[in-house]
Formats: sequence, structure tokens, C-alpha cells
Amino acid sequence: MAPFSWIFFDLFDTLCTVDETVYYAGKRAAAEAAGVDPEAFLGAWASTSAEASIGRIKTPFDRAAKALAKLGVFDRTAVGEVARRDVETILASVVYYEGAPECLAALRSRGFRLGLISNATATTAFVVGPLKLRERLDLLVFSYEAGVVKPDPAIFRKALERSGADASRSLFVGDGANHELDAARALGWSTLCMDHPRKALSFRDPDGLSGPDHPRVTSFPDLLAWIGDAPAG
Repeated sequence: MAPFSWIFFDLFDTLCTVDETVYYAGKRAAAEAAGVDPEAFLGAWASTSAEASIGRIKTPFDRAAKALAKLGVFDRTAVGEVARRDVETILASVVYYEGAPECLAALRSRGFRLGLISNATATTAFVVGPLKLRERLDLLVFSYEAGVVKPDPAIFRKALERSGADASRSLFVGDGANHELDAARALGWSTLCMDHPRKALSFRDPDGLSGPDHPRVTSFPDLLAWIGDAPAG
């Protein structure tokens, strides 16, 4: 029997991957539509990430406006086009890893409660429906709604508060970015590193990776075998 009853997942590089080719093609197309240099646009866009991830930039339009303003562009038509392409790009580039939906269904059938804790911007809201996240998980905690990002303990505590779970009976599964596994373990959670062979490496900070001493699996069948058949009673 597993020593936990709730399992919380990270989203990106854990349940889903980002097709970097599709993503950067979308960003280049957005820059060209706005009449700005693509490399300069990528830099301006990245500079808005921190504020967008904690909800200080609340919509794709607001983020597009702030990024373009850094490049001296204030035309609302250009801003709207960049925002539209931002949503289109995330819809086209974010996909489940093979076996992820089936794994979630199997865990549900075993009696586990499932949650999500993800660093994300408001644009991520547009994939919640297509990925059926609300149907597949019992609780979604996004940083742009919580106002705080991993590894801040507050986002993990928010998940516990909203779920009614106890840290000692919770498992956090993530790829280990943003020191997320270290943070969860420090709060008394069980942890598991989902180490997919294929990741969106351009989004990863090599200095922000969790330590190597967390249990590790490389596929969803391995995850199911590691977790076991039933939650803690």
C-alpha cells in the first residue's frame, strides 16, 4: 500500500511536453506580424515571464502589450495579433507525453486523489480544456492564480489547503525543475522525479534543478509500478 493518498503532478516536462520547434516558430511569426526583430522579441517576451507567472500580468493581451512596449511598439492591433498567436502557439505546442492520460486514469481507478501544481502564465488556461485537466485531476493549482511560484513553500501549502490533504500523505511528481522536488520534500511530502528522456531543454535552468537523491522513473508504466496498487487508508 502506498504511504500517500494524494498525488500532485507538475505539468510541463512531467505530464506534458512543449514542442520547441512549434513554440519558437509561433513566437517568430508573432514578432514578424508585429514588425519587430524576432530575437529582440524573444528577449522582451522572456523578460515578462516572472510577472506573468505570478499573475501580475493577467492576460495574454497584457503580456503582449508589455513585451512590445519594451521594443517601442504600442499599436493595439499589433498587441492583439501577438496575444492571439500566443494562445495559438500554446495550443499547438503543448501535448501529453505518451501514456500520461492512461496513467492518470489508472491512478484514479486505484483510489488516489490527483492534483496539479504548476508554474504557468495565464496563457496556460487555454490548454486546460483541450487537455481535459479538470476531468482528469481533482485540483489544479497554477502559479498565476496562486500569486507564487515553485519552489516557494506557499504554493505547496496552497495545494494542501485547497485539497484538505496532509503533507505526510502526499506525493509530488515532477521533472525537478525550479528545485520543486527539494521544496516538496522539505515540507514533508514524498517525492518522485519523472525523468523523461525528451524535455523542452530551452526552458530549463540547469542551476535550478532539484538534487539527484529523489526516487526516479522514466516512464508512466514505471511510475505506476513504483506507486503501487492502493493509497494509504
